[in-house]
Amino acid sequence: MISRQQWSGDLIIDLYKEGYMQTLWNAVDKKNRAEGWWLKSGIWSPWFFNMRHVGSSPKLFYDICSAMADMIAQHDVDILIGIEMAGIPLVGGIAVAMFTQHKRPQAIGFTRPLPKKARTSKEALQLLQNYDELAGGYGQKSLVEARLYQDSVVGIVDDMATDLESKIIARLLVIREVQRQGASSSRVFPAVVPHYCTRTGNKAITPQCNKIFYILNRNRQNRQKGLDFINEKDPQLYPASLELNYIIEFDDVLPSLRTCMRPQEYEAISAFQENKDQFQDEQIRKDLIKLANS
Repeated sequence: MISRQQWSGDLIIDLYKEGYMQTLWNAVDKKNRAEGWWLKSGIWSPWFFNMRHVGSSPKLFYDICSAMADMIAQHDVDILIGIEMAGIPLVGGIAVAMFTQHKRPQAIGFTRPLPKKARTSKEALQLLQNYDELAGGYGQKSLVEARLYQDSVVGIVDDMATDLESKIIARLLVIREVQRQGASSSRVFPAVVPHYCTRTGNKAITPQCNKIFYILNRNRQNRQKGLDFINEKDPQLYPASLELNYIIEFDDVLPSLRTCMRPQEYEAISAFQENKDQFQDEQIRKDLIKLANS
């Protein structure tokens, strides 16, 4: 089995060369070359990581799913839930890799988008208060497309993390969906309970949904933030210590990109990673954009 360190070094180069890591210098969209990127966290960035089109690079997609499968195989999880949208193709590829590489059939599912975009877990809680009304009168109004059980061990899958809000929202949707399915006998499937699910009568057990798996970590502080989530004051978010598992720590592998990037590009990205705050100054941003487009 290839080590995480080897996967990390190899994958970041391919992700950059094939355009899934974009910068002011190699961005496909002219708008991004002219403006950069505003992240969900509100921070401006001269680089962006987007895995949504990775299915267009079949060899790279295969390698990513193989790396993720090697990592996830070291954990005891019953079902993997992909965060829409980037996590959806990933869980499918990972499930295949889990079986072919580790002889382990892997159940999967994915979160559905909320009726309105929620950028924070607090916004998600507000939307869930009126979910049935906002979702309309069609379908089953599921928060998650999966057969979930009250004692399932669930792993959340995504492409990357700048902060943890999208993962906390996905975890909230999984827990709420277990409650919704368990509340209605028509939504529970006792005849097809997987061998790994153990029932305890009618006792309501909150699913274990504290393992997060993704490819690239943008923020070194995320791991501690996950552990500190147990101190979350809002009980509606189901505070727990969250375990983050990922392939690439961007700051650690950035030197691998020195030979791929232009010298000015590499220096700018390195400086941004060291001090993001200085790049929130409008004039510094303008100067950097002008340098990249000269």
